Amino acid sequence: MAPRWEYCILTRLSNGPDTKWYVNRLFDYSEPLMPVEVTEAPFRQFNEEFDILHAKMTYPILPAVLNMLGAAGWELLDDMQTGLTGGEGLVFRRPLEEAAAPAKKPAARRPAKAKKPAARKR
Repeated sequence: MAPRWEYCILTRLSNGPDTKWYVNRLFDYSEPLMPVEVTEAPFRQFNEEFDILHAKMTYPILPAVLNMLGAAGWELLDDMQTGLTGGEGLVFRRPLEEAAAPAKKPAARRPAKAKKPAARKR
């Protein structure tokens, strides 16, 4: 059965009115020195926009963040505890777009029939 929904989690990284929010922020911890951010491009774009809102120092930014996600079709489902100190998460979903119908394959070419040698005209 194909999935019907796409999910994302908006995570709070601090407390107070100047809270920083990030959506689906992911890190690769395979290297022992410094983790590398591997957030997917659409979510990275949201996070950059959230950082711009935060830098304007007009708090709280959560209403603007929620409006941006809502405008992109995300629906707030629930909140959750992420296990990190101050790490509240808000869970969103949106329906997956219908997968594009696979392109029709061109009809298989029939092998060319062997031509008969031209008959002599009499």
